[in-house]
Amino acid sequence: MLTRIKKTVGEDDFSYFIRYFGLFTLIFSAMTLIIIQVMRSSLYTTVDENLKTLSQDPYSLVAIAYRDQRQSNTKGDDNDHEMMIPDHDKSEPKGDVTSNTTVVLLNKKYENLTTGNGFLNFKTVTFGRKLLNKVSQLQITNSYGKKESYRAYMTDLGLSDDGDSDVKYAVVMTNISQLEQTSEEHESQIALVMICFWGISLFASLFLARLSVKPLLESMQKQKAFVENASHELRTPLAVLQNRLETLFRKPEATIMESSESIASSLDEVRNMKLLTTNLLNIARRDDGLKPEIEEIEPSFFDQTFSNFEIIAEENGKFFQGDNQVDKVICSDKTLLKQLMTILYDNALKYTDEDGEIQFEVQLKDKNLLLRVLDNGPGVRDEDKKRIFDRFYRVDKARTRQKGGFGLGLSLAKQIVEAFKGTIQVKDNKPKGSIFEVKLSIKTESRKKIVHNLKK
Repeated sequence: MLTRIKKTVGEDDFSYFIRYFGLFTLIFSAMTLIIIQVMRSSLYTTVDENLKTLSQDPYSLVAIAYRDQRQSNTKGDDNDHEMMIPDHDKSEPKGDVTSNTTVVLLNKKYENLTTGNGFLNFKTVTFGRKLLNKVSQLQITNSYGKKESYRAYMTDLGLSDDGDSDVKYAVVMTNISQLEQTSEEHESQIALVMICFWGISLFASLFLARLSVKPLLESMQKQKAFVENASHELRTPLAVLQNRLETLFRKPEATIMESSESIASSLDEVRNMKLLTTNLLNIARRDDGLKPEIEEIEPSFFDQTFSNFEIIAEENGKFFQGDNQVDKVICSDKTLLKQLMTILYDNALKYTDEDGEIQFEVQLKDKNLLLRVLDNGPGVRDEDKKRIFDRFYRVDKARTRQKGGFGLGLSLAKQIVEAFKGTIQVKDNKPKGSIFEVKLSIKTESRKKIVHNLKK
């Protein structure tokens, strides 16, 4: 069990799991506390407002107090109590009077003049000046010995002293025991719901952790594969060089003509290593981020490039046809664009047989530069189309490095296209061959504007 725990803790996504789970825990805990606090603060809002409204009607408070006194059969003359209440104040009170509303009368010394209402024992409660004009919460024992919660508000009645009564203050109270019970039930439900969501966050954290670490693992896997492939590609020419040099070392008296085969083979492998290291360096630079340097490119740029491609095609016994449909100045990175066109052309040249035909089309469409390279070579299988832009991937494994390359060209092309926020794809050319289509986002300027800028 301990070994399994150590293994789990040591996994790559465990740290992410802890972060996400801690974040979810913090969020749900804060939400629970905020909701409960808001409920508690708003629970007594209506009750407190009603208490303050009732306190503004002193004669109604006295009437409520005497009503409770009569219902409890306490000592006193009911007729005398009625005489203390003016006729015009026997109307409906300003506030909302319910069965839970109780009023306690106090004298100038804050002594309780109300002995009880038959159910509550007010003698157990003491009042003081510090409670005046304030909402407070009291615990009062009922006739069954249980404590009940009340919200209370003490006010100065301001009644004229007629010498027959010592009533000075009144405390209006509302029973909130039922509200508290209901609130506790709601809080329990809220806590239960939050715990359920917290449990769900456990699985969500695990999912997000695995989702977050997935790109990192893929990147590490790609880097590992990159190093392995690069090492493999370098190992072969190094082995050839070692073998050829050992052969030359064993024959120190041999002439250059006698060793020409070994020397030529060594030079070929040196060239391969130079080309490979250059491509690897370009890839490393591209991985650090490619920032195109925008400049003005004349339409003649493509004609000059096609002329060079035609010369190379003739040297290799192949036919090249360039179609330049660009009729205005564009704004792009000339170096990267030239490298991209060279990679696409070189790829078509490698995989086109002798007497084959290569077409290169360039045109503008909807502020996009479209490149199409068509060949009549063996084509690309559907299963290879998904991986043809991967590093070190070669469609034809049987080809030599001199003819088939290292599988890095199209990977570089894809990086360049992505730097231009464009797209690259490969299609079948009928009846045979392949078509590479590239769409690049560019800017164009009118001829008048360019001439004006040049004059400046």
